[in-house]
Amino acid sequence: MSKYWSSEDDRFHEIPDSKFYVLSNDKFMSGWGKAKNMINTCVVPCDSFEEANKVIDYINSRSDQNRVRIVADKPRTKEDILYSLLDTWKENI
Repeated sequence: MSKYWSSEDDRFHEIPDSKFYVLSNDKFMSGWGKAKNMINTCVVPCDSFEEANKVIDYINSRSDQNRVRIVADKPRTKEDILYSLLDTWKENI
């Protein structure tokens, strides 16, 4: 199971299939709200390794993100992590 929480409809949805995923931990959103006592991890699905590297460059320009990484396997739901899908970040690359 690989679910992310959407603030648009206040529901969980399946993380979409992709070749790569860029993950980063959101320092600001972790620990409160839906992510109370959890780490809020942002997920950006990417079609290529090159696109993932461009997303990483954008995320590294932000001070609210840490532990930025590229993974090939879809993130699996974990008890202490709340995933947020942020594919809109690709608009900034």
